[in-house]
Amino acid sequence: MSPTGQNRGAPLLEVRGLAVGFRRDGGGTPLRAVDGVSFELREGETLGLVGESGCGKSVTALSMLRLLPSPPSVREAGGVLWRGRDLLSMPVEELRRVRGGKIGMVFQEPMSALSPLHRIGDQLVETALLHLDIGKREARALALDWLRKVGLPDAEQRMDDLPHQLSGGMRQRVMLAMAMLPEPEILLADEPTTALDVTVQAQIFELLAKLRGGKTAVLLITHDMGVVWEVCDRVHVMYAGTIVERGRREDVFARPSHPYTRGLLAAMPSLHRRAARLPDIPGHPPAPGEWPPGCRFAPRCPRATDRCRSALPAWRDAPGDGHCAACHHPHEEIPT
Repeated sequence: MSPTGQNRGAPLLEVRGLAVGFRRDGGGTPLRAVDGVSFELREGETLGLVGESGCGKSVTALSMLRLLPSPPSVREAGGVLWRGRDLLSMPVEELRRVRGGKIGMVFQEPMSALSPLHRIGDQLVETALLHLDIGKREARALALDWLRKVGLPDAEQRMDDLPHQLSGGMRQRVMLAMAMLPEPEILLADEPTTALDVTVQAQIFELLAKLRGGKTAVLLITHDMGVVWEVCDRVHVMYAGTIVERGRREDVFARPSHPYTRGLLAAMPSLHRRAARLPDIPGHPPAPGEWPPGCRFAPRCPRATDRCRSALPAWRDAPGDGHCAACHHPHEEIPT
């Protein structure tokens, strides 16, 4: 499986300076979880948003479709433009037609996304009736067709099952069928294989590549750099609520500029690596409200200087088309 998307025309989706916080009990200043995130998504490409758990990836995706409860969440700045229209200020009824129709989403845990009280077929039919101009009989036929497309065993019988009667891999296939059934322009996939074994993970990603057919733009949220290499065209590396490196997949992997990106890549398993254990990044990402001054990665970075600990880094160009990193001491200046 290899990426096929390219920069094609105007962006379908533009995230501009998105900042999202959460108010604690009793109000006060929100704790910011996403801080000035910006990226674009074009037709047919797959963009990987990668980073450790707690870096703000899922909050970014859920905020884009206004799926976070408010309160406690609050948008503090920025916008999310779909074909030039801001989803964050769009009337609720119009947003409901876009969400799940023009923009689909596959969640990290399908058991919490599917209704436990309704049969699989009924949930797919409801999605079809909501977003497509078809009748109930046609909607049921389309739902069954998509369950077969995603490789669900005994699809016709499974239409009458409840979610708890399916395995994790089966539920994720149902979620993928539900997201792709309306033929969305954009698919947001938030850690879609986290709870699955490696064999089923590979099947889901093969399926995702096959189903998007070169037209649907995909935002893939993951912590797995191996998955990014397999399926993404571009990659944005996220740490402590902000993007720290961005560029084409091949440029970021060949010449990582930010020490955090280098740490993630170093932790990838390899058949050619003979070390007894994989290197890790010491420590953990800071929680919202606990971001250090200066570079947020400085407390974990072996190359951090006084400047890193006191001043926010500016974006600096790196080798490659559109490749850059927010780092005072990018890769090319670090002895190896």
